[in-house]
Amino acid sequence: MMNETQLSSFNYQFDTNTGKCLYAQVGLHNESADSTEFVNASIRVKPDDLPEGKDFMQLAMNDLITIAKKKLAADTAIKEEKQNTEPNNQ
Repeated sequence: MMNETQLSSFNYQFDTNTGKCLYAQVGLHNESADSTEFVNASIRVKPDDLPEGKDFMQLAMNDLITIAKKKLAADTAIKEEKQNTEPNNQ
């Protein structure tokens, strides 16, 4: 069984000309108790991932980590394939 996903790194990337934050790069790690299974992920939180009307400096680091964890879960979720309902033309 996996433990709680933990933060392994956190970096803001700024535009050196404007000083505006471009994104946050969040490193996440999780491993099973016996360390035979693990997950390492680097998730980029972009401005369009943020709540409407908020920017990086208005959110706490924990908020950005939560956003990154949600993105990781969505990115790794099994996507149901759409069934082709049209007859097969042979």
